[in-house]
Parts: sequence; C-alpha cells; structure tokens
Amino acid sequence: MTDESDEILPGSEAALHPRLWMLNEFDGEIDGELKFHKSLVQFRNGTDIEKDEWPFIRAYRGPMDQGFSSILESYDDLELVYREKDGVIHIYRETEKGNRFVRGLKNGLRILKKDQTEERETQLELVAKANKDRIGSEIEQDEDIQKMKEAPIGTEV
Repeated sequence: MTDESDEILPGSEAALHPRLWMLNEFDGEIDGELKFHKSLVQFRNGTDIEKDEWPFIRAYRGPMDQGFSSILESYDDLELVYREKDGVIHIYRETEKGNRFVRGLKNGLRILKKDQTEERETQLELVAKANKDRIGSEIEQDEDIQKMKEAPIGTEV
C-alpha cells in the first residue's frame, strides 16, 4: 500500500485500475458485489499479480477484495462509477467519464507496456465473458473460489 493512496495494490499495479477495467469489460455494469469480488479474484489468479501484492480476505462467501468499498467510493466521488442499491443488490455502473478514462488507460498502456497489457486485457476479457451472464452465487461455486474458501475466515488468500 502506498502513502498517497488507499489502493490495496502497489503503485505500479494500482495505476492499471483493475476494478475500473473489470467494470468496463462487463459492458459497464455489474449487478452484485459478490459477482464483482469473485470476478476480480479470478482475474488476479489468472495473471502474474502475486497474491501478496493484491491480497483478498477470506470472508463468509469466499475471497473478498479488502480495498473494494473505499476504492469504489473514490471512483464514485470522481464520477467514474455510479453505485446504487436495488434492494439488497449493489449495482455498479460505469459512467461516460469512467468509460473514457478506461479507454485512455488501455490505449496508453498498449503503447507503454504492450506485452503486459495484452496479457491482462485478455484475462479481463476471459473473466468477463465467463461471468457476464452469471450471478455471484454461481461464480462462488467455481472450483478456484471453492478452493480459496477452504482457508480460515479472515486470512489472506
């Protein structure tokens, strides 16, 4: 964690804004916090990001991104993401400003860090494609998530 940010990723990883990028890959909308968390952990597990660089905490429903709420609140304050609650379900929507930001980020990273960006973009696309039409409780049943649920509650996974 860096001093200038509440971001849970190291500075070099934080600059990639994986939460915003994930939302963008879901066509700008993710219905459900559980779906968002599980998709993020599947993204992390499919990349070269080390578990100790971006730890998830084992919670009741499996691995949870510990910096998620504060970071999404910051994105909401910056008008990059719109958060709403529909009953018990949290809905996350990318704003037009957020969409422009992610497009600019992708374009810039394709120039600066081509190989790394291609790998991560591919992994984000794969996770979004696999999870787009599923609900969080279905994703929670995936083998990789179930394996992480074997860890004691409160531990980093």
